[in-house]
Order: sequence, then C-alpha cells, then structure tokens
Amino acid sequence: MENNPKLSIIVPIYNAEKYIDNCMRSIDAQTFTDYEIILVNDGSSDNSDAICRKYQAEDSRVTYIKKENGGAGSARNAGMEAAKGKYLAFPDVDDSFEPEMYADLYALAESGDYDMVFSGVKYYQQQPDGTLAYSRTQNIKALSCIDRQQCRQNIMAFFPTTTIFDVPWNKLYKRSIVTENNIRFMDIRRCQDAVFNLDFYNCINSVASLDKAYYHYMENTVVDVRRKFPKNYIDINIYYYTHLMEILRDWDVYDGNIRIHYDSSFVLGIYDCADRYDNPLWGFDRSQQYAYIEDILNRKEITDFLPSAIVRDDVKPTLKILCDKNVGQIIRLHKKEQFKERIRQNKLLIGLYRKMKG
Repeated sequence: MENNPKLSIIVPIYNAEKYIDNCMRSIDAQTFTDYEIILVNDGSSDNSDAICRKYQAEDSRVTYIKKENGGAGSARNAGMEAAKGKYLAFPDVDDSFEPEMYADLYALAESGDYDMVFSGVKYYQQQPDGTLAYSRTQNIKALSCIDRQQCRQNIMAFFPTTTIFDVPWNKLYKRSIVTENNIRFMDIRRCQDAVFNLDFYNCINSVASLDKAYYHYMENTVVDVRRKFPKNYIDINIYYYTHLMEILRDWDVYDGNIRIHYDSSFVLGIYDCADRYDNPLWGFDRSQQYAYIEDILNRKEITDFLPSAIVRDDVKPTLKILCDKNVGQIIRLHKKEQFKERIRQNKLLIGLYRKMKG
C-alpha cells in the first residue's frame, strides 16, 4: 500500500529567485516533517528553475513542476493535480512562518477530522533599506464547527471583520473535499483566492481555528499592488460579488449586517474600479478615460444592483455618485485626492530636508 504524506505544501513560483531559499528554510524548520513540497515554476525567466532543481535533487520530498505562465492560481491547480497528502497548504514563496505552524494545524485538523483549519497572520513590510518592519497582526479566536449550518453561520459572522477567510496561505484544506467537488483556482488575476475559498466553504461540514498568528505575510507596497490591477478588474469584481451574493442567499444569510457589509464593499469596489481611469500603465487619453468610466457605470449587473443596495452611512455619498452616473464628480474627486497627496508628499520632503539640515 502506498504511504502518502499527510500534508502537501504547494508553492507557486514566478521570478522568485530572491525568495525561494527563505521559503524553503521556513518549511525545513517545521517541527512537522510528514509532508511533500510541490514547487511549481509558473514560467519564470530568472534563475528560479535552477534553484528548484537543486532542492529537488537534495530532498526526495520535493516534486518540481515547470509550466508556462498562467498565474498563481494556475500554478496551484497544477500542484493540486500532483498532490498526494491528506491536507493541502498554499504558502506564498515570499513569505515565512513559525516552526510549529504545520504541526499545530495538522494536530488540530486530526483532532476532529476537520475539513479545514486555519490560524492568524502577522503582516510585515519591507523598508527602503531592505529591512523588515512589523505592521500588524490579524488574529481570530479559536472556534470549532462540526456541522454545515454551524460552519456557515460562524464563517459569515467573522467574514465582515477580517480578510483571513479570503486568503489560502494560513490554512490546511482537506484534499478529498477539493477533488470530490472539483474545486480549482479560477483564471482571474485578482480575487481568485477569495473565490476558491468561497467554493470550498460551500462544500464543507466542519472547520476549526487556532488563536495564534503563525504565518508571516510580506505586504506589497501600494504602488506595486496598484500596478497589478488589469483593465478588466471591474469584470472580476462583478463576478466575485455576484458569486458571493448567490452563495449568501443560498445559505440564507444575505441580510442584516452581512448584507450591509457586502453591499457596501461592492459599491466601494465599483467606485475603486472607476477611479483607476488614469492608470498610467493603461495609456488612456481623455476620451478613453471618460469611456472607461461610463462603461463601468452602465454595466447591466451594476445598474441592476445599485438601486437596491443597502450600505453604511459613510458609503451613501459614493452610492449616489454611482447611481447618478456622475462621471465628472468621479474625476473631480480623483484630482482632489491627487492634489492632497502631492501636498502630503511635499510636507514629508520638507520635513526630511529640515531634519537633514539640522
């Protein structure tokens, strides 16, 4: 009988030569050792291939997959196809985690044969000099749910207060749930993690958590994140929130504070997409910028949703701008925020100059 590992650790890699060693050190330092590591090279053009091959040669637990570029979700899907473990883990290559993370999560998973277990996260930011600075901790109280309805009620109770439920890297997933329900990461460049989790939550009967932040997540800068947004980000927003609201209705929880939270989030997401009209990477001229915003405001899914949206008081002015299809107001507010940001940056520069001069 084949002796499969208890855990499959799937690591998507794209031009990550600077990070692979650190990620592998975090895995090697784990007190839990019954795992396989699946390194998926998603079309890297740097030295990632050679580094991955080195680890494959050194450790029989390492499986190496090289594929054409398709995004992190595509890489994780390829890793899941090769996985043999009872549980799946999806760390990001540029992050790290504490040595007892997988031991504690696996012990929790086995204690109740849970479909999924998870823990909190510590966030870090890289400073200009390359050093890391602690940013914040996002934790969750310990919970244990052992039937489908209890899972749904508890997940939705916490969803509006934390993004921990959206991400894959602080969790262990029972692989049989994924394979039996054909759950995969979608071929979209944003929100794919959240959609994967939603589809997984829709199939589970048990979940548990630990009240400790094991995972150390490296935050991108605002500029780096903004550059990643594609022109069709509005399509992704529409798909995600439509899919989410369908599930919430099916769970019979799309009401009260949960509805207010997600209606507000969708409204802000729509506005955020429209507010990206002048992204320099897109190269829109003035007429194309106007057309881009108008296209968003006239989407059928959006015009159907906005009149019935129930939102927080602080979101109501934004909702009115979108309902009125006020392109000019969106542009005016955007330029006002740009002006305020320039003033802020100038003050920082003046303060730095005075400090250096002093």
